[in-house]
Amino acid sequence: MKPIDIASTQRRTTIIQRYFSMWLTRDFSKLKQVIATDCYYQECYGPAYCSFAEIQAWIHHQLTVQRVIVWQIQRIWTATDGTMFVQWHFEAQTQRLTVFDGLSSIHFNAANQIDDLREYQTTTQHTYPYH
Repeated sequence: MKPIDIASTQRRTTIIQRYFSMWLTRDFSKLKQVIATDCYYQECYGPAYCSFAEIQAWIHHQLTVQRVIVWQIQRIWTATDGTMFVQWHFEAQTQRLTVFDGLSSIHFNAANQIDDLREYQTTTQHTYPYH
């Protein structure tokens, strides 16, 4: 098994934090530094985008209909193949408030750009029937 490169992990963690922050600040001026041209992006509720151009169009649309209020990173794990896993909490305002927790699988290319990002959603309220 290949050892984890600590320097790459730290750079990628910073890139992930920068991307999440873009949604809060609504400033995507450095998006091209973060997302690869051929990036595949799959949202947690179904839509998928197959290129930087499609991702950029989606973001442009989202900025007209949604305001992200919270996108808090709770935990980040790293794998040896350039993939990082991010556990997060998300809140956004559209015509109603949307709140959920999730996990993203984020793969980086050799240039340290995101080239595959897949989101998974879970319910924020949990029950503990056997606790």
